[in-house]
Formats: sequence, C-alpha cells, structure tokens
Amino acid sequence: MIGFITSPETAAAVLSGIRSAQESRGLSYFWSTGSYPIFAGEHAGQIFIPADDQILSTNLRQGQTPMDFPEAQQLITVLGGLEARQDLDPAAIIDPNALEEFP
Repeated sequence: MIGFITSPETAAAVLSGIRSAQESRGLSYFWSTGSYPIFAGEHAGQIFIPADDQILSTNLRQGQTPMDFPEAQQLITVLGGLEARQDLDPAAIIDPNALEEFP
C-alpha cells in the first residue's frame, strides 16, 4: 500500500483539511483518503494515510480530482511531499486484538 506514514496529530490535521477544502466551497463532505493506525513493524503507533496515484486521481465531482483542490498540495507538503510516500505492508494495519479464529 502506497501512502504517507505520520503521527496521529498530523493525520488528524490533514484529514480535517480535506474536509475543510470541500465544505469551504459549499460542498458536502463526500470524500476522504481515510487513515489507518499502524500496529506492527517499525512504524507501529503511527498512522497510514493511503495516497497512491490512483487515489490522488480519483474522479470526484464534475471531473475534479483531489489534486484539483489547491489545498491538496499544501496538505501533501505537510506530509513531506509526494516523494515521502512509502510502501507499507498491509499486514501492518491489522489490529492483532481484533483477530478471531473462525471454525
């Protein structure tokens, strides 16, 4: 999974910024990358924000993509720029306390 690895505080600020970018234009809050806590590996305790090229080019409304919002570049800069994206093993976001065995 390609995306940003950051602190919980920075992730909350970025997700709030995504929401604000939409609402400040009179739009309802309809799109977000979401975020996932990292439970395993060297980044345990941090947050993963998905941001591969497909996510960043998602067709939203009227042909707009997330990158068409001027705030997108500002939020990406807060996260270290596109070159700061990392490839995270999906197993790192699986909560070990939520695993159950099924018969």
